[in-house]
Amino acid sequence: MHKSPTLLILAAGMATRYGSLKQLDAFGPQGETIIEYSIHDARRAGFGKVVFVIRKSIEEAFKTAMQERLPADLAVEYVSQELDMLPAGYSMPEGRTKPWGTAHAVWVSTAKLQEPFAVINADDFYGYESFKRAADFLKSSTDEREYGLIGYRLSNTLSEHGNVSRGICALAPDHSLTSLTELTKIARTASGAITVEDEGTQQWQLTGEEIVSMNLMAFKPSVLPYFDKYLKEFLQEKGQELKAEFYLPSVVNAMLATGAARVKVIPTPEKWFGVTYPEDKAGTIQQIKELIEANIYPKNLWEDATPHHMKEDPNAEANLREVLSHFILEGSISSVRSYGSGHIHDTYAVTNGTPESPDYLLQRINHNVFKNVPLLMDNIELVTRHLRQKLENMPGTRPDEEVLTLVPTHAQQSFYRDAEGNFWRVYLLLDGTRSYDIVETPQQAHEGGKAFGKFLALLADLDTSQLHDSIPDFHNVESRLRLFEAALQRNPKDRARQVPQEIEFVQQRAEQMSTICRLGREGGLPLRTTHNDTKFNNVLLDKYDKALCVIDLDTVMPGYVAYDFGDAIRTTVNKAAEDEEDLSKISADFNLFKAFTEGFLQETSSFLTQEEIASLPLGVTLLPYIMGLRFLTDYIDGDHYYKIHFPEHNLQRARAQFRLVEVLEENMELLRNTVQETAALCKTAEAGQQK
Repeated sequence: MHKSPTLLILAAGMATRYGSLKQLDAFGPQGETIIEYSIHDARRAGFGKVVFVIRKSIEEAFKTAMQERLPADLAVEYVSQELDMLPAGYSMPEGRTKPWGTAHAVWVSTAKLQEPFAVINADDFYGYESFKRAADFLKSSTDEREYGLIGYRLSNTLSEHGNVSRGICALAPDHSLTSLTELTKIARTASGAITVEDEGTQQWQLTGEEIVSMNLMAFKPSVLPYFDKYLKEFLQEKGQELKAEFYLPSVVNAMLATGAARVKVIPTPEKWFGVTYPEDKAGTIQQIKELIEANIYPKNLWEDATPHHMKEDPNAEANLREVLSHFILEGSISSVRSYGSGHIHDTYAVTNGTPESPDYLLQRINHNVFKNVPLLMDNIELVTRHLRQKLENMPGTRPDEEVLTLVPTHAQQSFYRDAEGNFWRVYLLLDGTRSYDIVETPQQAHEGGKAFGKFLALLADLDTSQLHDSIPDFHNVESRLRLFEAALQRNPKDRARQVPQEIEFVQQRAEQMSTICRLGREGGLPLRTTHNDTKFNNVLLDKYDKALCVIDLDTVMPGYVAYDFGDAIRTTVNKAAEDEEDLSKISADFNLFKAFTEGFLQETSSFLTQEEIASLPLGVTLLPYIMGLRFLTDYIDGDHYYKIHFPEHNLQRARAQFRLVEVLEENMELLRNTVQETAALCKTAEAGQQK
């Protein structure tokens, strides 16, 4: 089980240019600080604890403000950063008043950082997507010597009221960091040009496309000895200077120079804003107001801070324990804590206090998304039972680890419904497994293909008439097109006139993209039991990175094999973010496509029809088309379905998906040849094994 990462917030700054304690200044409509927006976003992204680095001189005011404002169930700790806090044998020079710097702030926090952590500044607004990418990296990266840096486009980080300092990232071809160069006095001129001035007053121009660090860095505890090592080296060299500072980029550069670490630069589409100068305040308030008007944040930031059943409930854990009492559990419950970063269900890790007894996963099922929970649970019961029975008859398998295990209630039901109408279920927690949000190697792609292929193969003989549609018409593009046309007719925000090219893109391909629906309706493609949400992070891998178990079975229902293949390829081969703003960066890794296809067809070619195999490349373009169509529909309709992080987020998402469709269309011959050649090789190999 992954530990939830910690958010380390550097809030001990003096704010000399701002002129007041900006860490506690109000920017939101209910007096919210910038810190609170960062914590709100980080909490949603999966961070489990906050550690503040503050000064003793502001401790009382700071703690009082945070205790009054932050949710009571948020784990918060405090660390003081003082000038005399130095390693043994070192002392503060007489006359020094300036703090020792950001890297020193991390060093003083060492005792509080027992889990992976991210570092941020208290007075910077980073945006939800940035925290999500940091959390995903910390949860998926298994190399203790690999750290992460969330990189911003320079043009998204400038102040209108003065120059700024930024760490410019130099990147290797694999997007790892080679160095961080601190440039001061970066400013946008009246003409729109971005200039930088060095200490010799010489000016030169930047493009604005440079990737910069805003001190949002993702570390593991393995980094902490380096902060100690390099702090001592800094003090030996500059410890008697009154203004020298020990910065985060210094530590990063030193580790890179010695080969002690690899730093992965993770681009974010978010736009930074903050309060370097007093004049920045009005603009920051306005930007937050616009984000609230776009429904990115609620007017009262913390009104949705906790799950519905825990709001204003001091007995939250006791209530969860009461729910658990209705299930047949082994051992004794030691603790119940929020788990993961999912946005559909409320999920909790249940730690067992009895040795040798299993831990559990408790979920409150979102019955607003899944309208008929009993039928949904019938599907999961049917599928897991079928998978287990098949695996039990196969030598060398581990059914208890390769299939999700539902824990029954005392009434022998797969779920419990409480007095308020909430639905709950419990799974065994599969310890020692991991999942990845991003596919980085052909081996990982191959394992993903095998996992989803084996899942389909084991369910190939399950009668689909026994299954229910947990979300009707989920991948039915004809239904999605009807919803799109209805949104165009409504056009409540008058946005249709802004997107003529996107509308034309959809309409030009509507008939071609309906091919799979049409073939299915005509009997050319058989309905199968399909997963319908084949993201790579829905595969659990063992400690050797071998595929073990397919999870998240809520959308298992009748469908076409091309849906599962296409959705998996959409999230496997795309080398850019799902909402990449720079469309030139969107490309497909066809080595990953080949590896996934090989793994998938090794497991499925024996039972798939020729028509199904021929339909797989159609699914590869269909699924990003559907996603782009859904994003565009929501944008035109006023952004009701998808959570957005800036006003045109859904449009940006749609454009990115449509560009991916174009990239895949341009390589359709390669896709078809790879599928056909791989299927032929698999069938030949299978025939050889049967001799």
